[in-house]
Amino acid sequence: MIRSSIILFLFCFFLYLPFSRTPDYLDSETAPGIITKEVSGSKTKIVAVYSEYGKAYKLELDSADYASKIGQKLVIIYELSAPEKAAVKRIWGYWLLPIELAWSLGIFAVLLGIAYATTHRPHPSAIAEQLKSDDAPKKKYE
Repeated sequence: MIRSSIILFLFCFFLYLPFSRTPDYLDSETAPGIITKEVSGSKTKIVAVYSEYGKAYKLELDSADYASKIGQKLVIIYELSAPEKAAVKRIWGYWLLPIELAWSLGIFAVLLGIAYATTHRPHPSAIAEQLKSDDAPKKKYE
């Protein structure tokens, strides 16, 4: 039961992924971006600069992850209809979001627990009722 539940969960989860990303994976474009440091007043931000048809756009990045990578290139995925809605195309952060992964694994664990609790130890009267039943499997055309 557990093995088939895990296989079903992984199948549904990986089927769900390509259709739930923002920006949409199937209808989006990719562009190379360069990681730069932007200073505005007393704040310092790490941004990725990319362009779409000559117009430059900026995507704010996590300072802890990208502070040591200034000047490096990365791939940005964005929607053509709204190029300012972009994301870094990588597994952790675009394909797998921590909160989404936590919720889906939590829901899976709860549903698996409910299924296990309802089928693990049936009541003795239910077992006796099944054993008394004379319902033999009937052939298809009888």
